[in-house]
Amino acid sequence: MMAEIKRPIFMCGENPGLRLYAPNTQQLTAVASYWHCTYSPWGTGNALVLWLDEQVMPGTESYRGGGIFTDNLLLAHKLVEVLTPHFPEFHGLPVTELPYVEASCEHVFDGVQYKAHGRTETVSVEVVWEEPLDQKYLNWPKFPAGSAAYDLTTVICPCRTGSVKLNDVAVPGEVQQGQSADGYPSSTAFLAFAESWVGPV
Repeated sequence: MMAEIKRPIFMCGENPGLRLYAPNTQQLTAVASYWHCTYSPWGTGNALVLWLDEQVMPGTESYRGGGIFTDNLLLAHKLVEVLTPHFPEFHGLPVTELPYVEASCEHVFDGVQYKAHGRTETVSVEVVWEEPLDQKYLNWPKFPAGSAAYDLTTVICPCRTGSVKLNDVAVPGEVQQGQSADGYPSSTAFLAFAESWVGPV
């Protein structure tokens, strides 16, 4: 079998995601997506996309509704405007209306805990994923992104727990776990490694 070659490359890197819910409900309190980009036409960099239910952080004045914290503004605009609104976890949420914030971004992963940070002089955001439960390779040809489509490949690792902090204050909410149709663990907190987006196709 011959190798299949595809172009153009839109993005390569990592893209873990997380949803938190009020306990024993389907009410979202936080949704996060962390882009760690190792290649794109707009350079490398990071973007921590965070939506928060403003009602759950009543004592917080800055970014209590969330924001897009990034060290590469052009890259962040492309990722958020082209792809992020079409992710199931952001369905119906005003992700493209979130403010863009120039920030220092970094992440660490030790095999058990993945921690991403976005920091400015006045704001600190921390998103944590812990205890991967499974690893699966996902190949999604023609992922629908509005009027365009992209070929997506990635390695998904559902996690046991996850959390969000804004200025060192924990955002209320919890990860929901379940089981996929094939009997493997599923979770509203997941890591995504070796992720590549090709297109539009």
